[in-house]
Amino acid sequence: MSFWFACITSILVIALIAIYARQRVKNKAFQQHILTLEQSNERLNETLAAVVTPVWLEDQQGRLLYSNDAFSQLINDSIALEDNTGSAPSSGLIQNPLSSAPLDDSEEWFLKHDGSSACYQIKKQRQPNNTVLGQAYPITAFKEREDELIEAEIRMNNALKVTHIGVWEWDIKRDIWFASASYFTMLGYPPTEGKADRNQELKKIHPEDRQYVIDTIKSILEGSRPATRYQYEARIRHANGEYRWVGVRCTVTEVDENGKPACMLGVRIDIEDRKKAEQQVEWLASHDSLTTLPNRSALYKHFNRLLQCSEQKKAGVALLFVDLDRFKNVNDTMGHSTGDRLLVSVAERMKQFIGESGFVARQGGDEFIIILPNANEQQTEAKAIELIHIIGQRYQLDPHQFVITPSIGISLYPQDGSDFDTLYKHADTAMYSAKKEGRNRYSFFTKEMQARSTRTLLLENSLHDAIDANELSLNLQPQMDLKTGQVIAAEVLLRWNSHRLGTVSPAEFIPIAEDTGQILAIGEWVLRETVKLLKQWLEQGITPVRLAVNLSVVQFRTQDLPALIGKLLEEYQVPSHLLEVELTERGAMTNPDRAIETIRAFDQMGVQTSIDDFGTGYSSLSYLQRFSVYKLKIDQSFIRNMTTDTNDYAIVNAVITLAQQLGMKTIAEGVETKEQLEQLQQLDCDQIQGYYLSRPIPPKEFKDQFLTLNRLRQALN
Repeated sequence: MSFWFACITSILVIALIAIYARQRVKNKAFQQHILTLEQSNERLNETLAAVVTPVWLEDQQGRLLYSNDAFSQLINDSIALEDNTGSAPSSGLIQNPLSSAPLDDSEEWFLKHDGSSACYQIKKQRQPNNTVLGQAYPITAFKEREDELIEAEIRMNNALKVTHIGVWEWDIKRDIWFASASYFTMLGYPPTEGKADRNQELKKIHPEDRQYVIDTIKSILEGSRPATRYQYEARIRHANGEYRWVGVRCTVTEVDENGKPACMLGVRIDIEDRKKAEQQVEWLASHDSLTTLPNRSALYKHFNRLLQCSEQKKAGVALLFVDLDRFKNVNDTMGHSTGDRLLVSVAERMKQFIGESGFVARQGGDEFIIILPNANEQQTEAKAIELIHIIGQRYQLDPHQFVITPSIGISLYPQDGSDFDTLYKHADTAMYSAKKEGRNRYSFFTKEMQARSTRTLLLENSLHDAIDANELSLNLQPQMDLKTGQVIAAEVLLRWNSHRLGTVSPAEFIPIAEDTGQILAIGEWVLRETVKLLKQWLEQGITPVRLAVNLSVVQFRTQDLPALIGKLLEEYQVPSHLLEVELTERGAMTNPDRAIETIRAFDQMGVQTSIDDFGTGYSSLSYLQRFSVYKLKIDQSFIRNMTTDTNDYAIVNAVITLAQQLGMKTIAEGVETKEQLEQLQQLDCDQIQGYYLSRPIPPKEFKDQFLTLNRLRQALN
């Protein structure tokens, strides 16, 4: 039994020894494992400490199990924590401040002690042991840039709204079209931003512009247009149904492997105001601002469009040149504002009369042009007669009433011309013919008018150079005192011997000079040459006679005429009593008050004035009494037949008697016979002038024939 006990005891001891040995081995392995873990944890800590990104580990209750130095630094530097929604910050380190962050990605803002803020993107992942591993990535710079971009986009959108600019992009390869909100709102549509229906946008284009836009886009896509920048303008339907002008600017931003556009970027700009301004400018350029009638430019375009119609070419066209008679008198007497009102009223009557049957335009001043399509000579004549009647009706422009008449010149297409300029010129010629025939009438163009017009134009052009070319000269016709038989004066008569045209009658070129205004330069030349002639005679020791110069109506109207004559007399040191000015009745009565003022100015400087062509029935006796004139010149139309016509004789007698009563001298012009001379002597006429005494002769011949003879007579006496 002791043996078995000893055996059992031995076995137990051996077992215990074995168990102990095995346990020691296990303990040693465990210690080694713990050491390995500690070393691994140390290496992990070292690694995490070196990581600049905050890292932490928290349990299910959000308690912080581990964190690296970057995390501790982040928490210690922060005084508050706020989420990206602006909620109140939470604080405290007993529990992980970031434990409330969701497992999904989130953003957190940290307010630091120095007053700055920092934003981190939080990423949290659940681990197999139900712990949560978290990381925080700094994104402050990105968020700031993002905020800047958002603000810039807001500013851009606001600017686009204010400036009515819409931005679009077209991905041609995928046929995707993007547009900004302002692209739609600028035309009153809801602010849809993003993908848009390009086909729907095409339908909003005005039908008249749609094909043009489609063709433009097609040419861009086909690469037939070499440029990379394009633009076009079109009308787009507004949400209210109206059409507005927009301008499109675009550029190709990407091309495919074949060089064709693959992507385009562009803007749409509201140009409605600009278009309206352009249309206003265009309207002003083609219309008369006073009467709102089309002007000559619009008339020219209308006429040419008319002739482009083949049917119209066969039907014929009439051009009427309408000029208002004596309209200048309205402006001169009543003022330009009243004249403008009258022009507007005349234009309105013409528009209503012509209506849709023709085209009325204002040429300028008191001139109008009418185009009548499908009109022959008979139809045009009927229109002209009716138009004269309509324009000639009384105008009530408070507080005044006016009656104005037109002179109308007519040319017909194609017989009078095949283009606008020719027809216009011929109608203008016919209009002047109507005026010469008495005004308030119409006249069709004829070839005879063309010949006269050509002659007039030739004279006008040649007259411009007459003074410089020394083509003008003076002739003198003596005036004799019937009581003494001596030549006491001479009338200065202008002559024109053109190198190109030969001798031209004053009756032909003086009216042209008056119409063109050249009479002012010519008149001044005559006055200067007359005073120079008197100066020459004085220097030669010859006692000159008084020289009488005819004044044109146009020349007499100028306010500085007395000053001009005074300047010439002073310049050449010629006594004023040696110069006389002759003024026609018509010239004096055009503006009687001005005539009185001018004649008085002449009288004050010692220059005598006479009324020419007296007796033609233009003067008012009441004004004649106020004129301080030296003498009356009896018109030669009464002298011519006074020996055979008792009426003419009576008129001559009455004029002489009237002049004597008013203290004026009389001179009879156009005396050609001895019988006329004797009758004038019997009627006690003071002076005569005419072919009976002498024809007009050059100054040298006049000096030799009359002045030298007078000098010899004075020497003999």
